[in-house]
Amino acid sequence: MAGLTTYEGTPIRTIIAQSIPDAEPDDTFVFLMGPYRLLDPSYLYPDAEYPLPSDPLAPDRSTGAPDEIEATLRTICERVSAETSTTVFIASVVEIPTKQEAERPECDETGMAVIDQSIAFAKASEGNAFVFTKAGLTTGAGAEAGAIPEYFRLRNDVGRLRDPRTFCIFAEATADSERNVYEPRFSSASIDEMDDAYDLRFRYFVDRPELVDTLVDFIEAYVVPLSSST
Repeated sequence: MAGLTTYEGTPIRTIIAQSIPDAEPDDTFVFLMGPYRLLDPSYLYPDAEYPLPSDPLAPDRSTGAPDEIEATLRTICERVSAETSTTVFIASVVEIPTKQEAERPECDETGMAVIDQSIAFAKASEGNAFVFTKAGLTTGAGAEAGAIPEYFRLRNDVGRLRDPRTFCIFAEATADSERNVYEPRFSSASIDEMDDAYDLRFRYFVDRPELVDTLVDFIEAYVVPLSSST
């Protein structure tokens, strides 16, 4: 996985900028990773009818399709970008096909493996955010949360390729009325111990507006200052 700075001769940063309206290659990019779909019970029980689980990233309409959670992430990217001096994006907006997509007859590109895309987008970005919710299908984000810190050697105090403060995990939680004490709703032993393994920060959110606020705070407190100092 050495390199990952270009695709078919074009810099990854240039492709990201070309894929996002009004973006430029010299923007401060923040790569947002999270669930694109909800854990739809119909996948497990196709012969029964169950409502979609509640989730802060779920479609507003009760009849929304499970994969519309991706649209929620796109909206969050737009809102956070508008409130900061950065360009926040998710992988699906970048116009690089996966290896599987490249096998289609109408595609004349080589494509890039999904996990290579994630590392390439993280490498092209000044900040990286991982979002986890209890009802989200987080297999992809979980794989990214493992591969990306390892690529940047965050496990080692000496030889790190990035400052761990430019990475952050955002996890769904419940909170008291004043939101001073949070109780995580999403739990995974491997994700929960990312702070010990890689010195990654955790931030918690109860709903979509709070996720936006915590993303803005992370970007303004760490990503922008640290990217300006390098």
